[in-house]
Amino acid sequence: MRCDDDAPVQLAFDGDRATLTLNRPRSRNAADRGMLEGLIAAADQLDARRPRVVLLRGAGPAFCAGIDLKAMQAASAAETRHLVATMHRALGALRALTVPLVALIQGACVGLGVELALSADLRIAAPSARFSYREPAVAIPSPTWRVTQVIGLARAQDLLLTARWVDADEAAALGLVTRVADDLDAAARAVADQIAALAPLAVAETKRNLLLTLEDGAAAATRHHLDAVVAARATEDGREALAAFAEKRAPCYVGR
Repeated sequence: MRCDDDAPVQLAFDGDRATLTLNRPRSRNAADRGMLEGLIAAADQLDARRPRVVLLRGAGPAFCAGIDLKAMQAASAAETRHLVATMHRALGALRALTVPLVALIQGACVGLGVELALSADLRIAAPSARFSYREPAVAIPSPTWRVTQVIGLARAQDLLLTARWVDADEAAALGLVTRVADDLDAAARAVADQIAALAPLAVAETKRNLLLTLEDGAAAATRHHLDAVVAARATEDGREALAAFAEKRAPCYVGR
């Protein structure tokens, strides 16, 4: 992966810790293919280097505004399938890390952003954090497997089928985030210190056991989501929603 300041994903190592930064602040860190491929490459580097803990954060005021709709608007069915497949590969690569991953969330955390946050083992939110699965608002189906596993079916249905926004405190009550902290950096340091003090092999094997516990159904859910997004893009609703998005020149997520 690229290491320059303009790279859509930045990975920095500091002793036994690493920081993984989503770096498209002008787009509120909405993910295009370059960012997704950067996340996959970063996961490979993390597997090779094996720091004790990884912090995942977004550059600028937002964590991640979801998939970049501009990248999807002009895409063919084959290109859409490739983009969504790359998204699931990136999420899978982060979830498969044996290194504990801690997400630090501020501002908008939308759709894919929520999925990225849920791919972390711990999620610390600033009071400014706001969460939503907004895909149905632009005629795209949301992925459902991870959020259902993390917060339960009834709560996931409430979020997925309404596309409503929740603030940081409600996200903590739902289990979307582990805790809310006024000072993200201080909270990150405290959690990183706790993790780094533990036996690394025991932590890694615990993560492997958690992955085995959760992975049943993930492959089937991923295959369905791929097919569903491609099918939705071909509908009149899908075409009209993305055309309206382009005409408004709105941010890369829907709603305020």
